[in-house]
Amino acid sequence: MLIVEDEPLAAEKLVDYLRRWRPEARVMAHLTHVQQVVDFLSGTTRLDLIFADIELSDGRIFSALEALDLPCPVIFTTSYSQYWPEAFQSQGVEYLLKPFSYKRFCQAMTNLEQLKEKLAAPFAPLASGGFRQRFMLRKSQAQEVLPVTDIRCFRASGGVVVACDRNGEHHILVESSLSLIEPQLDPEQFFRLNRSDLVHIAVIKRIEPYGKESLAVITDVLEEPLITSRNRTASFRRWLDR
Repeated sequence: MLIVEDEPLAAEKLVDYLRRWRPEARVMAHLTHVQQVVDFLSGTTRLDLIFADIELSDGRIFSALEALDLPCPVIFTTSYSQYWPEAFQSQGVEYLLKPFSYKRFCQAMTNLEQLKEKLAAPFAPLASGGFRQRFMLRKSQAQEVLPVTDIRCFRASGGVVVACDRNGEHHILVESSLSLIEPQLDPEQFFRLNRSDLVHIAVIKRIEPYGKESLAVITDVLEEPLITSRNRTASFRRWLDR
């Protein structure tokens, strides 16, 4: 777990709550500045949970989270009530207003565990032992089916997921999260480039450098390139080189 908190007493209290809740819980780092968060998460992908204060000494945490492909959910801890809309747009699953009690902390952790259980069903292997074969489309009057074999990329924005087919046409899916879709796809064929884009190997024309740590992925079906997040660039290169 990661703790982002610039108030020492608040950080100590959170660590105490964590150890009371789950003695084996391991805090990988305690960060106090926005830039520390960017640096740490740019090189770390294995986290179960982030506890994050919002108002830090060098800015708001959202400026860091928006620039990253977060590897896990976030529980926000703050003295301000007005930031909750932004929090839940940044993979927030709970919003703890300071000062919060151990009872409220336990409620938040229980809610997180229940959410994970509910999401476990879509993540489970399909009954046939294979991968997802088709997706339902969101239509106003009728339901249509889009075979996975026709899909060349998935794009997510504002709680809406769009599938782009081999002809470059876009279709709104019933699903609202790439995190639900990704585990149901063949990892030999599809790769998650960043928090918003998931691409099929067949659609990639070429890749080009984009800044120091990212790549621009040029496809057959989109006019604009797709950009790899910094913490996925290395694994994307390995995936291409299989």
